[in-house]
Amino acid sequence: MKKDFVHLVYMLIVLVVAGAMEELVPKIFNVGLPVLLSAAAYSALRRTPVEALLFALAAGGMEDSLSSLPFATSIGFFVAQFALLRSFKLPLAAAIPFFALYQFWVWMWLGSRHSGGLWLRILSSIPVGALTLALVCLAMRWLDGKAAMNEK
Repeated sequence: MKKDFVHLVYMLIVLVVAGAMEELVPKIFNVGLPVLLSAAAYSALRRTPVEALLFALAAGGMEDSLSSLPFATSIGFFVAQFALLRSFKLPLAAAIPFFALYQFWVWMWLGSRHSGGLWLRILSSIPVGALTLALVCLAMRWLDGKAAMNEK
């Protein structure tokens, strides 16, 4: 019971900090750092299925709120990423194409109302996403040790 509470508080802190970083860090070619998507990918492969799914739902909801997207736009994408990474047991590097796919996904929902050209956003999202994924994974692995997330 105590372990579950610690996991919940830890994941809530990760969610809030990741959302704050997405909003506060400047965008590169109109592409923000996909910190929430990276944290959801990390969680999909390192947490229990229930914890990872709940985090994907919460991270998608936070992304929708921060980006003023229609309800469940990002939630559906985050859950799809969770399902694909988890069911096919893909390595974490397989999450990199999801950053480009997410740009297309948002463009489908918002179209011309979204700032920046689609192709520039897709091309710039791959290196930005890869760097963000690496940094988020390093930070979360270090924080996992500090929060004793792997303890039984």
